[in-house]
Amino acid sequence: MSSLYLPELLERIAQLLRRHFEATRITVNRWRPSEPLVAEVLLADDPRHPTPPPGTRVPLAGSLAGRAIEARQPVMVERLGSGASELLEEPLLAQLGYGALASFPLLVGDEVLGTMDIAHPAAQGLLHQCFRGAQRVAQLIAISLHNSLMVDEIQRLNRLLRQENARLKQHIQQTLADQRYVAESPAMAAVVDDARRVGPSETTVFIRGETGTGKEGLARLVHECSQRVGGPFVPVNLGAIPESLIESELFGHEKGSFSGASKRKIGRFEQAGGGTLFLDEVGDAPAGVQVKLLRAVQEREIMRVGAEQPTKVDFRLVAATNRPLEQMVDSGSFRSDLYYRLNIYPIHLPPLRDRPEDLRPLVEHFIERHSKRLNRLPPKLPVDLWAVLARYPWPGNVRELENYVERALLLSPADMLTVPNLPGSRTMASDPVALGVASPTIAAFDDQVHDLLERALGKTGGRIYGPGGAAKLLGLKPTTLQGKLRRYGLR
Repeated sequence: MSSLYLPELLERIAQLLRRHFEATRITVNRWRPSEPLVAEVLLADDPRHPTPPPGTRVPLAGSLAGRAIEARQPVMVERLGSGASELLEEPLLAQLGYGALASFPLLVGDEVLGTMDIAHPAAQGLLHQCFRGAQRVAQLIAISLHNSLMVDEIQRLNRLLRQENARLKQHIQQTLADQRYVAESPAMAAVVDDARRVGPSETTVFIRGETGTGKEGLARLVHECSQRVGGPFVPVNLGAIPESLIESELFGHEKGSFSGASKRKIGRFEQAGGGTLFLDEVGDAPAGVQVKLLRAVQEREIMRVGAEQPTKVDFRLVAATNRPLEQMVDSGSFRSDLYYRLNIYPIHLPPLRDRPEDLRPLVEHFIERHSKRLNRLPPKLPVDLWAVLARYPWPGNVRELENYVERALLLSPADMLTVPNLPGSRTMASDPVALGVASPTIAAFDDQVHDLLERALGKTGGRIYGPGGAAKLLGLKPTTLQGKLRRYGLR
């Protein structure tokens, strides 16, 4: 019965105690460590006297239960006459007129959960007959009460976990909404169709495209269309990991396998168990790692650094590169067997210059996202913005466009977007409305921001907070503005 909830458990305990003890009153008290002189009566059984409602708090100062808790031992008193001081110290029980009373602490290890109190109206000696049995029963009640409280605690933690899980899902959905894959051109529509077609399978996907075209975003789309969407999506950029650490990062290591390996580490392949592993810039993998990658992809097993036995792994692989792997295979810098193992379902991402139809939705998407992050309303867009953006070739593709939009938002203190210079083009922006000064003409981004912040401080007399402060003028949080002032050495 130790898995019963507390009210059910105490009711069952009362039934059993009534069956086995010739006592009139049996009370189980829960003791609160934060209030050591207070007991909470959860159940009291006596047909002659009203039962205190659950949650009734009875003072224990000087009472028998208080002594039992303090001593961690059972305590018993018997009334030898009407003047028995021990019993009269407990006002509640003295009024009931019992002849004998025993209090048994409910102990689990060193923890006191409460007491079991037995009162009997008979004369001296009768309670002694059940003292030893009652002590054993108190031990069992303590274990049952502890387990029941653990059930309550598990239920409480499960409720917190469900709430946290709901908040996490909401955050993930919001993040995915912020990172939705924008593709409205015919070329990108075909790419998205390919991703959705191959998504439900377990086939390895190989994404090719220039840097900044959105290969990780497409890999996430493949993961979201797969049966592994409930599992993790683990991205790893092979070009960003030092060659001396890449093997441990990918496959993990055992404790003591090398200097500094103080404990076992789980690699990215194992982290992706049940989900999708995205290997970005796979063309940058060193020759020694390519051999282990081939085995992991082919056999679905890895060998941790320092391990003696291989470990089976369950993952779906999506790889990507911006390098010409065919030429690397011909030159011998990339293994041909690994190339053919990766190139099962290739998807080519066209550069941004070949899909100008995506410029407008991408810019609007980035403005909405970064405006939220900067805690400001999205500004209005200049009429000639699209023509100027379409003339620029965007060698950095979508990543360069996003950085450009973020820079434009930082330079736009007013309702109208102030657009900075593009390399090789003239600025479109007139003077910023909010500052009433000429627009920046310095090409360097840091110089532009420094100049803008300096002029904002000059216009507000160095004031940051309040309606007339520089933060309000620039459309930024005061704390954000203070961080930027420190970064650019302004006071």
